Formats: sequence, structure tokens, C-alpha cells
Amino acid sequence: MKSEDQANASWRYTDPACKRKLAAKLLHPMKSVGFQQLRMDDFAKHMDISKATLYKYFSSKDEIIEMLVQMFIDLVIEKDQAELPDDKVSYADRFQQSFARTLHIANYGNDPFMNDLREGYPAFYAMLNASIGSRNERLRTFYENGMDDGVFNRLNANLIILQDEMMFRHLIDPSYLMKHHLTLSAALSDYYQIKKLQLFRPEAFAQVNDEPMNEKLAYLVQKITYGVA
Repeated sequence: MKSEDQANASWRYTDPACKRKLAAKLLHPMKSVGFQQLRMDDFAKHMDISKATLYKYFSSKDEIIEMLVQMFIDLVIEKDQAELPDDKVSYADRFQQSFARTLHIANYGNDPFMNDLREGYPAFYAMLNASIGSRNERLRTFYENGMDDGVFNRLNANLIILQDEMMFRHLIDPSYLMKHHLTLSAALSDYYQIKKLQLFRPEAFAQVNDEPMNEKLAYLVQKITYGVA
């Protein structure tokens, strides 16, 4: 049975950009609580619109979750589909881009969100996992090509990917940071330097320009901490 707000939504806003902008406002709050316990009233509150207006954009919670999953895939995971294989871009630049992208994925694809998705929307969960798997395969190829070209040290590419997933999961966890007397900014900066030393051969290491990455990390800290756009 439709609610009064649903019944009143006799016409709908269909602008995809507006819908994505509203849905994006849910990413930060869902990091800590997931979405299973959130109702349409909660979604409207986080979007800073009335419940009646919410139904002008989205017919149901299912539609919102589907849009969030698709946004995650399109704007985060698949965004480097063209970047990683592009040999016109230096390995250093692509490494920095992939470092930031993996951090984005860890930030939004966290345990509360993924657990709720697996339990409530198994088809979306499978689609998201498949997309992450495809990206990891691109990363593996990128690392192995860099090793073959003499830019990266010869390492196990699969373990490099796993290392990032595990490290970022800890580094964006406030309780972990507090326990180890770390700040998010310092931890990410230090891990970036560790990863760079681990990955690049000495002659290539000297060519890496950290200035743009420092700016990117400062932005990512704000995004993770406050959910800024």
C-alpha cells in the first residue's frame, strides 16, 4: 500500500544529475551505519529535502540503493578503466591515481555498506563485487607491466593489491587510528611513502613528483572525515 507521500508524487523529477547529487549525500552517513536500518524519512533528512520531495525523485528505497551501487561502479571503480592501461601517462601518475581510487573504494565500500548490500540486495552485491574484481585485474596487469618495464620492483602483484585493501580498511577506521595514536592525514601520507619505496626501483623513485599527490591526499582526508563533495 502506498504512503500518502508516494500517492502525492504523481509526477517525478527525472534529471539524473540531480538524483545522483541527492543520492551522494547518503554516502557519508551510510559509512558508519549501513542502510538497512534507514527509512525513507532518514534518507530525506540526510538529503536535506522533505519526504514528499524525496518521492518526487525516488519511488522507493530500492531505487535509491540501486542508484548508489551504480554510482559507486561508474564514478569510483570504473573511472580508471581507461587510465590504468594508458601508457601515454607515466607509471608514477597512474600509481598515484590508483592509490587515491583504491582509498575511495575502501572508504565507501566499507563493512556496514557491503554487509547490508550482501544481505538485502544480493544481486547488487554480486554486481559490485564483479566490478571490483575487474578493477583488481586491471591493477594486477598495471603492476606487472611496470615490473616488466623496469619501473617497479619485482613483487607479487596480487599481494600488493591485498595489502592496500587491508591497510586502507584500518587507516580509515577512527578507532584504529586512536588506538595507535595516529591521525588520518599522517597515516595516509606515511603509507603513501611506504608504498612508493616498496614499489619503485631507485632510478624511477627519484622521478616521482609528490606535490600533486600531497594536494590529493589533503582533499581525500577532508572527504573521508567530513564527507565533503
